[in-house]
Amino acid sequence: MLKDQDLERKGIRNPKLAVIGVGAYFRMIFPGIHISFDVIATIDKGDYSEEPGGLRDYVRSFAPDAVMILTPNEFHASHIEEISELELPVFVEKPLVTTATALMRVLHVVDRHPTLYCSDFYIDVWGSPLTKWWGLPVAPQVDRAIQIIDEKSPLWTAGKNQIGRVQEVEATLLEGTGAAGSFTGREWLWDPIHGGVLWDMGYHHLVMWFTLFNESLEVLSVLKTRVPDAPEGGAETYGEVLMVSASGIRFRLRTGKYIESGDDRAFTIKGTHGSVSMQFAEESQLILNGNQETALAKISGMPLDLTAAAFRDYVDSEPTSPHGLSAAINATRLLLEIHAFG
Repeated sequence: MLKDQDLERKGIRNPKLAVIGVGAYFRMIFPGIHISFDVIATIDKGDYSEEPGGLRDYVRSFAPDAVMILTPNEFHASHIEEISELELPVFVEKPLVTTATALMRVLHVVDRHPTLYCSDFYIDVWGSPLTKWWGLPVAPQVDRAIQIIDEKSPLWTAGKNQIGRVQEVEATLLEGTGAAGSFTGREWLWDPIHGGVLWDMGYHHLVMWFTLFNESLEVLSVLKTRVPDAPEGGAETYGEVLMVSASGIRFRLRTGKYIESGDDRAFTIKGTHGSVSMQFAEESQLILNGNQETALAKISGMPLDLTAAAFRDYVDSEPTSPHGLSAAINATRLLLEIHAFG
């Protein structure tokens, strides 16, 4: 876990943070938030007026330096609209939004108030060894948490060039063990519009795709299933999507809960000369050519602590542009297409 002294800025106080939404995700990320920020307000439904501008005015009364929106998916757009008027850095948990109308509302807001931080800890933190090896920047505190096995090794320094032309991507996020293996405790996942494993989990891998490749995908097939005892009309518990990119890269996405075979979390890129796989586990590692002995790097520290630290880096940078917005938009649009497919 990150230590307070690891994040200390000499002579600089922690930014004051207001958090909107105090559900399950807040409880998980709060220890990390406490390290990187001074939490001056934790706000839940009922704390502020439901009248237009009520949330904005309530948050303003605390005079925060930044805001985190950790509310359910369906409220993201309206909360972003109100809070953006304060012209502060605003963190929004994934997925950005889950409907086309909500996406248009957010895009209208960002044109005027661009300091929106679209969070996804798979790309911002957990998958950072892959993004760094791919040649992309990562947040300073996350960068310090990446442990490179051998920085001078050509396997690391050559980066993505050594696997040749990319031909295929296999992205899996399957969960069947522990609290993460079901919808229990997060019953909102049964919501057929805002829930389901594709929005909750597939979104991670699509953001990863658009961050690494920034290339459109055509949907070829979609399979969605539910466990036998799912509520009538409930969202999918398993989703499998086959896609192809504009340059001919085939992308297979598999995501699900209630998986009897257990957990499988990886983003694997296969090229003409080799492959690389970011394997997401208790000790996440970047593996070359499927060989566990050829680990290139791993991430140390608690992912959610680092998620808060990455947002702290964004706040400290005095941002004038959004973070992760393009990938979030593309992932949202693609998931809307996937759900409408067939």
